[in-house]
Formats: sequence, C-alpha cells, structure tokens
Amino acid sequence: MQYDVSYDNDKALYTTILNNTTEGIIIVDEKIRIIELNKSCEDITGYSFKEVKNKNPNIFSSETISSDRYKKIWKQISKSGFWIGELQNRHKNGNIYPIIIKIYKFYNKKSKKLNYFGIFSDISSQERKNDNLLHLAYHDPLTNLPNRLKLEAQLEYVVNNSKRNNLQFAILFLDLDDFKIINDTLGHSSGDEVLISFANKFKEIIRTNDMIARVGGDEFIVVLSDISNYLFIERVCSKILALVNKPFNINNTSFNIGVSIGIAVYPQNADNYKDLIHNADSAMYYAKNKGKNHFKFYSKQMNKNHNFQAEKEIELFNAIKNDEFIIHFQPEIDLKTNKVFALEVLSRWKKNNKVVMPNDFISDLDNTNHIIEFEKQILIKACKQLKLWQDRDIYNGVISINISGKHLETGDLYKLVVDVLKSHKLEAKYLELEFNEYDVMKISTKTLFTLNNLSVLGVSLSIDNFGKGFSSFNYLRECSISKLKIDKSYIDSLTKENNDEDIVKSIIDLGINMGLSVIAEGIEVPLQDEIIKKNSCTKVQGFFYAKPMDSKEFEHWYKNFNQLNIKA
Repeated sequence: MQYDVSYDNDKALYTTILNNTTEGIIIVDEKIRIIELNKSCEDITGYSFKEVKNKNPNIFSSETISSDRYKKIWKQISKSGFWIGELQNRHKNGNIYPIIIKIYKFYNKKSKKLNYFGIFSDISSQERKNDNLLHLAYHDPLTNLPNRLKLEAQLEYVVNNSKRNNLQFAILFLDLDDFKIINDTLGHSSGDEVLISFANKFKEIIRTNDMIARVGGDEFIVVLSDISNYLFIERVCSKILALVNKPFNINNTSFNIGVSIGIAVYPQNADNYKDLIHNADSAMYYAKNKGKNHFKFYSKQMNKNHNFQAEKEIELFNAIKNDEFIIHFQPEIDLKTNKVFALEVLSRWKKNNKVVMPNDFISDLDNTNHIIEFEKQILIKACKQLKLWQDRDIYNGVISINISGKHLETGDLYKLVVDVLKSHKLEAKYLELEFNEYDVMKISTKTLFTLNNLSVLGVSLSIDNFGKGFSSFNYLRECSISKLKIDKSYIDSLTKENNDEDIVKSIIDLGINMGLSVIAEGIEVPLQDEIIKKNSCTKVQGFFYAKPMDSKEFEHWYKNFNQLNIKA
C-alpha cells in the first residue's frame, strides 16, 4: 500500500499546515535523504534544516536501535506502506529522548518519485509522568515505603527464588502498640509524623536485599530474604524493638511507643506468601496479647489457642442476622450547577447502643464471606430508601454503593442488582456501584463480564481511591468505568507544604481526557476546595460541604440546600 500525493499545487496550504503542527515532520526521498522538515522537527531535534538537508535521518538516532530492527522497519514500510512505533532519538545536545513515530510511503505525482513521510512526537514528558504514576502505584504516599501491591509482587519472586535455591526467608508482621492514642490525643498529623519517622529509621536496620512495606494504618511487613538461622531474625527483631523504644519527638512533644512483631518462616510455617502473612499476623496478635512490645515466632498451637478472628466472624454474622447495620448518606455536589448529583451510601454498626464506624468492621467483614451478605443488605436498604424518597418527591437522584472485590469476583452481583432493582421498581440509571481501584485492577474474565453487563443494564460504575494502584489505564475502558474518585490521601496532602497538587491535577486531566467524571472526595477545609476548583474539578464530596447523614437528617439538609439555591 502507498499513497499518491501532489502537494505542489497547494504549496501555501501545505507550508502552513507543515509549520503549524506541534509534531515533528520529516520527508525523505527514495534514497533515504532528508528533503524537507518542519519547525517542530527543528525544535524537537535541535537541528536546523540546513544542517541535515540531504543527510540520512539516522543523524537523529541514538544508535540504540539494532541493524536487524532497522531492516525490519523498512521491510514493513516497503510491504505495507507504513510503520508506527517507539524509537530513541538523540538531541543535538547529546540528550537521548523517546519518540513515537509514524512513517508512510507515498508517491509524489509531481516529481514522479517515491518519498517517505515521518511524523513524530517527543514523549519524554509522558514517560516521566508514567514513571511517577508507576511509583505511586507501588508505594505508600505518606511514608514512600512499598505498599501491599509492591510487597506481593516481591514475595512472588522471593518464594520462587527460595524454592529453586532451597533458601529460607522470614516475614515479620509489625503493629505499633497503642498508636490510636497518639492520633486521639495529639491529632492525625502527629500520628503521620510518627509513621514517617519510624519508616525512615527502619530503613537503616534492614539489608538492601530485604524489604519493608506499609500495609495498613500502623501495620508494616518486613521480608528478610536468604536467612541462615533463627538467631539472625531475633537480632533484627531486637533492633526493631530498640529503635521503637527510643523516644519520638514530634512537634516538641516526646513520647514512647511500642511494637508487636509476629514472625513466620518459609518453608517451615507455610509454602506460599499468603499463608505466611496470615501466620505472621496470628503471631503478632499473640505477641500483643502477651503484653505488647514483644516478638513471637508462629506455631500451629497459636491458631488453636487464638480464636480472636473466629469470635469476630461470629459477632459480625449475628450483626447481619439481627439487622444491626444502618445506612447514612453523604452528598456528592456539582459546584458548576450547585446540585446534588449523587448520594454515597455509608454503613454504620449499631452495637450495644454505640455507633461503630466502618473502618472498625469492614476489613473484618472482607476477610469472610459475610461481606457479600452485608453488601446485599446495604443495597436493599438503600434502594428501599430511594424509592420512598422518589414516591414522596424528595430526592430523585443517584445512590452510590461500595462493593468489595470479593463480591465482584465470587458473588452473583449482576443477578442481585437486577433482583433488587426489580423488587423496588427502580430504574438502573439511579444506581451507581463503587469499586476499589485495586480490586478492579485484578480483573478476570468473570469480573469483566459482570461489570460490562451492569453497564449495559444502565448501572453507573465508579472507581474509589483512584491513584493508589494504577499502572495501566486500559482497565478503565475495559470495565466501562464512568467516574473516578481521587484518593483521599492526595486531597489531604493539599494542606501540607510538600503537597500532591501535581498528582491531583494529573488525575483530573486524565479523567477529563478520557471523558470520565472526576470527584474530589474528602474535602474538609477551604484550601482544599480552592485548589480543587483551580484545577478544574467541579464535582466534590466531603465534610466541607456536607457530612454523612441518616435519612431524616438528609431530608432536612436537602430541603434547606434547595431553598438556598432557589434564592441564589
């Protein structure tokens, strides 16, 4: 295939187009000599047309391309008439930069000669952005330590390497003792400072081939690779205890904390990393219950004596059975129209006349199959309430419900949604389902099928905590996602000196470019509101605008909200 082109008759138009595009354009003759290029090509390469006229375009090459690949490229151009791909070029100043280039073969009717036309873009800034996003995907934003995603990838390698080479390794599960007291008495910012200080000091203890990851609020996992004996593990644990026992000085306040450590060793305690983490976690709880600030090696006897998780599971099962979970609603507001466009449904547990927040029970539910029954109950309650509001002409918008990865993967979510909507006589367009980004990234044929069916049904699909785990954007299109909620940790950072405004802006721009709604969640102070607006994000959620409310509170708030809008 080739293109027949004659641009001499429209030279003025041709020149205008050539010199007013941001992409570099280069034209070579049949002997592969440069006969024309545009201003953008000069800007990108650093070479003027006079310097490269009649020269081979490999003058731009970084010489990283092999001769075999070079031959294959030209063979494809000769055969099909075009080629597209990425290359490494060298700027006139010596700097190497990546480009994406399309090369076309065409026949110039006027000169009756074969020419080649290349159009390319410098993608180095995009690659830097991708590298930054990749780092964010695998690291905790507060401590900059590897996160669970990075940990699991590393453990896959460590397990396989240990099997091949008959090596031992250990997993240490760490939990800071009474960390909640610091948050409650000194504030979360002081708690964050403790975590950062702990992470920085900890890096000095472990070897370069070991790893420490932050896997929860005050939970860390250490991987000690290639260990020869248990004495080495004990020495590391003793160093950790000594480190933590030194007073921490935060905001002119000195205080002490402790740490409980559970240890599981490969292959003695398990032959896969998931069981090793579970066993190290059990050992950690054992150490904590024995007086805290201790370390304990895992033993099978611990699981027999330690029924903590089993007791929790029974308690949660009874809570579902006895209908102890209630729902609250937090508005999502469009600042452009000043309208509530959705209500996120948030759960609470009424336990012994006290209200337990989801942070204290959702993860425990997620560790059992009770999460599926729990989410079914929440979905039914929310749809029932929406129908009541619709019938009373109070609220006729969208409700958004959080769904776990376990429900998406193992539960019959599509059938449940269809049945609940049908039984409450609700249209699918009034329902939105929110999924954690990490759960959607672990996409399988089943989850993709479920998500696409829900989308076809008319249910909106949203990604919560976006920005914590993404390394590819393909899944956003594959899964029919229509909305992104920026991870709250990035919004929290906007009030700090070294904030993540650039990251927030990148996520907003990404969503806009992909035609997705972008929600900034967790807005709590005016400065966050100001920065979000400045970066063209008009859809928001947070205590700054409205707190989570029960149905009666919401009705009162919504009535006043609408009256204010009418007056405005």
